[in-house]
Amino acid sequence: MAFENVALLGTGLMGFPMARNLARAGVPVTVWNRTRSKAEPLADEGAAVAASTNAAVTGADVVISMMSDGPTVLSVIAEVSPSLSRGALWIDMSSTKPTEARKARALLSKVGVGFLDAPVSGGTKGAEAASLAIMVGGEAADFNRARLIFEEMGRPVHVGPTGSGQLSKLCNQAIVAVTIGAVAEAMLLAEEGAQTPPRYALL
Repeated sequence: MAFENVALLGTGLMGFPMARNLARAGVPVTVWNRTRSKAEPLADEGAAVAASTNAAVTGADVVISMMSDGPTVLSVIAEVSPSLSRGALWIDMSSTKPTEARKARALLSKVGVGFLDAPVSGGTKGAEAASLAIMVGGEAADFNRARLIFEEMGRPVHVGPTGSGQLSKLCNQAIVAVTIGAVAEAMLLAEEGAQTPPRYALL
């Protein structure tokens, strides 16, 4: 199985295990992180460690960003645009706003680069186990191109056009928040019901 050359920008708590899984799967991967020491251990897994974002993306077929927020992603895209190869594909796996995903696509389309927004759910454990839920927005052809790479990090699902991945992540977070609230209420109810006599009247 032949993989395209990948650059992964951002090797924090999520990006590091994601890059490690790619390298272990035989994906040619170059990594960059603002604090270089956090990326350097990936060299032992076969990844190349770049000194700058521009060096990382030069010659890459696929660029994956895993960063703190949307403005950071947009700033990096603007910074490295001159170094991107025409026909490359940028996959933003950060959690950003749908509007920011559409801005990223607009910036990249000017230099002939495709774009997918692909936020994830599953936390660090999912990143380590390559079992992340990956919600992908963008063109179907770009999704199919990236599928093999996605599958080395988790379970990808194409959910619609650009921005749909981020919208799906927001919906997911809303469900998680409501579930946490419901569990907390249930625990409080159980605690109160176990008291003799209960502090509050229970129906």
